[in-house]
Amino acid sequence: MSDLPITKRDVSVPSAPISTSTPPGWQKFTEKPDPATAKVVAKALQDTTFSAQRMAEMLAQRSAYERSTMSRLIVTQLRGNLALDFLKATAGVRLKTPQKQPEGDRAPGRNESFEALDLATGTVDLVELAKRTDDEEDASSIAYLKKALADITLISSGGEPYSELRRTALRKVAAPAQEHIVKQVGFRTAGSKRTGQSNLTTQHDVESSYWRTSFGEALDDFAEKLQADHKLQEGDILVNSPRVLRKLEMVLDPKVLAKLEIRPLKGDTGISVLRGASDPSLKWKEILEGIGATPSAYQLYELMDAGKKSLPPNFTVDAHADLAQLITSSAFSRLQDTARGKGELAPVCAMVEHLLLGLTDKLGPDRRDALTADALRSLGRLLDIVVEEPNPSTALRAVDLMMDEIAVVLAAAKNYGRVDYWKTMQDVLLKRAPSIAPYVGREIELSSHLMTSGMDALGTALYIALSSRRTDQVSRPTEGIDYFETGMLLGNLKKGEIAKPREDVMVAALNPSTPFESSPAKTLVDGVLKSLKTRKRDDPPFALILDTTVEDGLDPSTGRTRLDEVLNGLKDAIADGSLEVFLCKSFQKYASFGTGKVAAGDLTVLSKQDGYASQRTQAEARLQELDLDLARHDEGQLVIHMLKHGNQDEQALMRSASGNAEFVNRFCWPVTHTDLGSPYVDGIPLLLRSKPEGEIAALFQKLALVDWRGSFSFLRTSFVDLIPGPWGKPTEGQQEDWYTRINTGHESKQAMVEYFYALGHLATGMPPGQKKPTTEATLTLKGVKDHWKALGGVKNEDDADIARYRDSIMASYCAFACQNVRYKPDVLPMLIAFFATTTTGVSIETRRYLAGELIALTNLTGVKSLDPDALRVLCGQAIADFTIPGMEEPDATVALAALRRAAEVLPSWSMKPFAQILKDKLRLKPEPRDDSEEEHRMRNLIDRALKA
Repeated sequence: MSDLPITKRDVSVPSAPISTSTPPGWQKFTEKPDPATAKVVAKALQDTTFSAQRMAEMLAQRSAYERSTMSRLIVTQLRGNLALDFLKATAGVRLKTPQKQPEGDRAPGRNESFEALDLATGTVDLVELAKRTDDEEDASSIAYLKKALADITLISSGGEPYSELRRTALRKVAAPAQEHIVKQVGFRTAGSKRTGQSNLTTQHDVESSYWRTSFGEALDDFAEKLQADHKLQEGDILVNSPRVLRKLEMVLDPKVLAKLEIRPLKGDTGISVLRGASDPSLKWKEILEGIGATPSAYQLYELMDAGKKSLPPNFTVDAHADLAQLITSSAFSRLQDTARGKGELAPVCAMVEHLLLGLTDKLGPDRRDALTADALRSLGRLLDIVVEEPNPSTALRAVDLMMDEIAVVLAAAKNYGRVDYWKTMQDVLLKRAPSIAPYVGREIELSSHLMTSGMDALGTALYIALSSRRTDQVSRPTEGIDYFETGMLLGNLKKGEIAKPREDVMVAALNPSTPFESSPAKTLVDGVLKSLKTRKRDDPPFALILDTTVEDGLDPSTGRTRLDEVLNGLKDAIADGSLEVFLCKSFQKYASFGTGKVAAGDLTVLSKQDGYASQRTQAEARLQELDLDLARHDEGQLVIHMLKHGNQDEQALMRSASGNAEFVNRFCWPVTHTDLGSPYVDGIPLLLRSKPEGEIAALFQKLALVDWRGSFSFLRTSFVDLIPGPWGKPTEGQQEDWYTRINTGHESKQAMVEYFYALGHLATGMPPGQKKPTTEATLTLKGVKDHWKALGGVKNEDDADIARYRDSIMASYCAFACQNVRYKPDVLPMLIAFFATTTTGVSIETRRYLAGELIALTNLTGVKSLDPDALRVLCGQAIADFTIPGMEEPDATVALAALRRAAEVLPSWSMKPFAQILKDKLRLKPEPRDDSEEEHRMRNLIDRALKA
């Protein structure tokens, strides 16, 4: 694997010939792996008579369980660089006999006869699983599956979210100086706005829908905790750097600026206190957000632990051995197999693979640190869920939680520094824009600087560009698709100090985050080159500030990325000193792989090598970075690790998500007018949607299966609401709640149908089978019934997509009815019709949601009885309004079978609150002798739920 993120260190030079056969004691070690036999084998590595690479290759020939056990034993016998060399060699070799797993993208169905296995979160193909060996250490076995699903049951049915359980566990082993690392577990810079989510989610005391702009009370809380040590005064404002005062020169009158003072909380760099911001006529919050002055939450946590005690090495733990065991485990091998497959989780699993293997980099994890060892154990537990859980949405939640554990390992080790960041960012840029590689270091100077956010990068770039040009005149060729705060910041710029400012600063976006139009690279390049023609000999270089937050992959027609096209077209102008380019990027978006774990950003500056006019630019960028002092802190550790070992996954994840966006735009929710939404822009996983007259947010907020966020680019599909529109109207004529932005994730196509088909087709008055949207919404139960009837009239041979996703389309309309019909008993017949036949064509997550709704509806006081007569009436209503294939006369057994199918989908702990009332309403006999098969199965499910 040439692309594995392994840093090769200098392996000890052998003092004796290296054996190519087997090391002494190998046979006994394979027959009886234990510390004694491992010690003999490890001695060959210590004596340098056998190479770590060769031993890693030999171990990879064995079964996953043997390899994992033996690798751990060997590492425990090695010290220092030898253990690291063996870890790195192991990370570079895959298991030679990959684990088999079920194929196909659709959710497998449940084998009803396998009663012994209580499937915690859904259903799996037990016929396939029955073929596997019953070995708890083999990730392809039933025993292993049961163990993994038992974990999910324990987490899901417990009272505390996983993040809280982890903070509790980690506090028990953390040193006082590590308490801030524990507090960060579950923190997200753009958390979910959903409440009452699954316990297998990231949850935290500091709730922030978008840290940079909505930290509000959270920041006040930090300030309160810092009061004792740092003596903050009323009115003091925490900002990210002492250099904020310089950036404020852009937006404040000199008289106001003169009243301000700033000082770092500790030392000479990092988070600082801004004092004197008391003028009530100024919108200080907006001003400071606009220049990107929001401090890093991670640095704030660290400041609270400053000066606390560390613990000596704990020799009862061995994190190197733990990591060796993890990356050679059966579960990790299955993760690698999935990463090389074609399913929706493939790019996600590839990202996890690279980040975990990357933990062997540099000096590896802190070997004798109990906090690290605990985090690695949790990674193993979450890895089991990822490879065994049949519900992709649950697997994606587990991946999100894994990022916390990786962050703990990195924060404890603190292996990375500023130089690592510089080198990594240069390597990443030259991979994505190889056309400038021959110029860098010779004709073009390239420097990258870690910022606290994308807005910090943009604000810093503007400050550097404008302060050296004494002008506020900025052109915006991509204004319609710019970072939305750009206009706010530029609108606040103070007036220029010369009579006729030059338009020598341009702000543009590489790709849109509001995707109504793309930004052709050629148009942007031509615009810059045209502007250069008016430049005079002694003028400062023209400045292009380019937002690169949304980076797409290679364009098949050119063989280049869009970034490469832009820089290729401008490289000569940069090299001759007439142009400086500032690349600004938010790492909270796609660079954090859909987790929103970090808020940092990057400012990369390209200018003429050793150019006199650009020396100030490069120097100021470095000073800004030095005053922020981010790289050595916890957030910097995670950012550098993600960039170094997962940079290739950023674009792979975007491609995966953009495929879902294209599908939603084409099939689930097509639009033909910008008032109703945006078109699909190639390679961008974002869509805007509305309905006639706007006000779409409330309908999206009811989409229980879709996450609600304040930002975009997450593993699971989400939305951002309250976006002004319609597109093209002047700002004063726009309505705030016009659009909602869909941010597609990595679920299956069937899940996209279940999320959006019903809402999209009802919002545009377009029943199934109709190809053109209208401007008349039909968002009522009558509209649902009409669409359901229209769906039944579309033959499979007439529409291949409807034929493939018919069950998911029905599920989508059921979900819409559950979420929007006010009188809930009216929905019962529809759910009975849905569950009256097999539902295996529907994703597990949606089946569980609808099953929960059906069982809950039976508990309503309006549903007085579910005896045979009542069930017969329900079946009749289902046939009349929604049809049941093959049914003309109502049958109570069919309605009971629908309830039974719903009950089978739900885990026992989920059904337990409704079980007794359901039993009473069904009036099942305690010990019937002539009961039907359906009644017998239903009673067993209810009894099992009552015992859960």
